[in-house]
Amino acid sequence: MYLWHRYMGLTAAVFVVILAATGISLNHTETLKLDSHMITSGTLLDWYGITAPKNPVGFAIDDHWISQVGQRLYFDEHELQDISGRLIGVARLNDILVIAVQEHMLLTTLTGQLVERLGDAEGVPAGMQAITRDGNSLLVRAAHGTYVTDSEFITWQKIAPPPTDWPEPTAIPASLYQRLAQQYLGSVLSAERVVLDIHSGRILGTWGVYVMDTAAGLFILLAAAGIWLWAKRAR
Repeated sequence: MYLWHRYMGLTAAVFVVILAATGISLNHTETLKLDSHMITSGTLLDWYGITAPKNPVGFAIDDHWISQVGQRLYFDEHELQDISGRLIGVARLNDILVIAVQEHMLLTTLTGQLVERLGDAEGVPAGMQAITRDGNSLLVRAAHGTYVTDSEFITWQKIAPPPTDWPEPTAIPASLYQRLAQQYLGSVLSAERVVLDIHSGRILGTWGVYVMDTAAGLFILLAAAGIWLWAKRAR
């Protein structure tokens, strides 16, 4: 029993160190900034099966690219935060860029600074499919017809569809995609998630959880064996 207790102790020590180190780290997540530190290691990203979405599309306008990688929207290499929905179209009205995504229109400066977000409460037609510029007005092809609005986006009027070529999204340049893919991959996996997965064993998948369960059982056996040996010696 002494021999088995020694070997169980040596084996358990490995898991104790792992659990203690990761537990302390998780207790101080904010101090260590684990939730904001993003993993860029290609090895870890591959282990988690994280890859950049393929075949991103976008719209070129005034030497800029408005593109979408996965669910993330970019103005050149700058991510437009808290934006979701499929990219539908881009048009310029005077000094404003209109970026249409599902159920919303984003108004930005020519340098990509968000000015305003418009939705159905502001009259944006439901089911937008494409947008284009017509003079100083904006044309919107939607689920229930074609609409026009002025440069102030105050009034929306349904009109007969004019003969026009609606811009379609195209593949973005390969060089831009490489930069966006690198940026995308560097903002998906947090250090907190990795430490938590190590702590629970999930970093090894389903088997990792069983390993940690086995370690917990080993701790119980180690404690029971220690008590038994102590009791035997006391007698």
